Amino acid sequence: MDLAASIGRMSRRERFLVGLLLFLLVGAVVSVFHFVVATEVSSLAERIGDDRKSLTEIYAKSHDFLAATAATKAMREVASRNQDLNLKLAVNEVAKRISFQARDRKGEITGTKKLADVMQFDQTQETFLSKKKKKRKAKKKKKKDADTGYYRRDQPITLSDGVPFKAIYELMEKLEETDALLFVTDVELTRDFQDGRNARKNAQIVVSTYFYKGAVETDEAPKKDG
Repeated sequence: MDLAASIGRMSRRERFLVGLLLFLLVGAVVSVFHFVVATEVSSLAERIGDDRKSLTEIYAKSHDFLAATAATKAMREVASRNQDLNLKLAVNEVAKRISFQARDRKGEITGTKKLADVMQFDQTQETFLSKKKKKRKAKKKKKKDADTGYYRRDQPITLSDGVPFKAIYELMEKLEETDALLFVTDVELTRDFQDGRNARKNAQIVVSTYFYKGAVETDEAPKKDG
């Protein structure tokens, strides 16, 4: 049956209702289309706003990140130079510059001594500080890669004679003033009952340094052959 003929047989009222129905149907489709498009545009604008905010935060923190990266790199370079440091010799050289007045049991001055003269160096110890990563079953780490990281080297020292606290404090200050990353990390002292200014015989001190074992990046450009 022809659609035009069917419409032609409708009354004026029926044609009006059909037209109104078609108008409402088209309007509903257009409204749904606009709603979907508006929702997508709003969601896109929100995502762009979030991305812009994230980029702004990243940019604001980039200076701190670069500064921290440079500091880490500089510290690694210093620690790398410490790998072959002779800790006993380094501490002894500092202790040679510190003098104190030696006293007998009665508290009478018997002469002047260097702090290095009363130092007894025990066995040096090394500790691996870098976190160990979980081993993969498929690949085995090479020994060279497994050893890469930060280490702490400890030098226990025993003072064979009573020493003034002032001399010990001076040693701590002078060690930390060096460029070799030297620190006093442990002290066991007992005050002399007869002279409270002195530490008793056999006081224990541990001097430590830190070093990095492995390749270190440098800013130098690679040299071309020829």
